[in-house]
Amino acid sequence: MTSPTPPRRRARSLLVAGFGVVGLLACLWGLWFASLRAFGDEGSLPPKWRIPDVPAGATVVDESEECASGGCSWQVTVTPAAGQSPEDLAEQMGLSEDRTEPPKLFDPGSVYVVAQPRNGQLVIHVGYE
Repeated sequence: MTSPTPPRRRARSLLVAGFGVVGLLACLWGLWFASLRAFGDEGSLPPKWRIPDVPAGATVVDESEECASGGCSWQVTVTPAAGQSPEDLAEQMGLSEDRTEPPKLFDPGSVYVVAQPRNGQLVIHVGYE
């Protein structure tokens, strides 16, 4: 049997390199996932895109990082639209009950989302579980 022609050899090399890169990225993602599971509650914050969207009419008046003995979280204070109560805003945003969001491809940690009405506003906490 003859050896593969140069174009076939190049295609095979590219295929092997592609699988190598995909394998390396999968390993890095796995390490990231494992580190979030092991150390995620110690000072890590979820990315801002994990904070729920605020509906039209409502206004974000404060957004800050909050750290305590249980870990760190985003704290977002939202003023409801005129004529809307904080409870109604929580209902509209799907935050009337505490919830846990599963890991995502680009954020492999589970995230908790808690909303509490306070002084006519809605205070939302988002952090790693």
